[in-house]
Amino acid sequence: MAYPFDRETLLGRAIRPYVERALYRSLKRSLRAVYLKGQLPKPPFVLAMNHHSFFDGHLVWLLFKVGGVRGSLLVSEENLRAFPVLRSAGALDAHRLREALRRLKSGEAVAVFPEGEMRPAGPLGPLKPGAAWLAKKARVPILPVASRVWLRGFEHPEAFLLLGELIPPSEEELERSLKGLLSALDELYFSTHPREVLPGFRPILFGRRSLDERLKTLTEKLAKLLRL
Repeated sequence: MAYPFDRETLLGRAIRPYVERALYRSLKRSLRAVYLKGQLPKPPFVLAMNHHSFFDGHLVWLLFKVGGVRGSLLVSEENLRAFPVLRSAGALDAHRLREALRRLKSGEAVAVFPEGEMRPAGPLGPLKPGAAWLAKKARVPILPVASRVWLRGFEHPEAFLLLGELIPPSEEELERSLKGLLSALDELYFSTHPREVLPGFRPILFGRRSLDERLKTLTEKLAKLLRL
């Protein structure tokens, strides 16, 4: 059964460009940049990411877009009751497991926040069985992803996404992989100068520049003009 604003419905297809533009603008206006390390594999797979930031849903959407992957994100019923238009951009009610399985079996990716809720930034919280269950039922692997949004050496926060290797559908393996990825990401954070990009990461979106960056550009233009 199709839900209001589902991406396959006429209304969902009509509003999708506007919803996706809003997601993109939200990232552009709120973050300095989004950086990625790793490559999205060919679907189907279950993407499992920690959930420690407001922007995590936006980042999953962006990751699928940049990777050219048709994907969905399981979202709480409470959030989709408040913002049903997000279904047009791939959001899927968390209780619609049959639809999630159908999408996986048709060759798509489905993203899950296995902690089950947004948690304070820090260590990985206890994992719920949903991601591993979905992957087992659909007979697809899991792609673990670590995400951090940090305010570092610039005026606006930066997001970093670290992709792991595909793993078998196991709760224990998923927990081990996510903890390892988060630990590796945090180690890079502490060992890298706040105004340098973490080693091995590439930008997939540039957003708002800091005041000093804008002033530097203005100063360089004025200096060039005055030399003429």
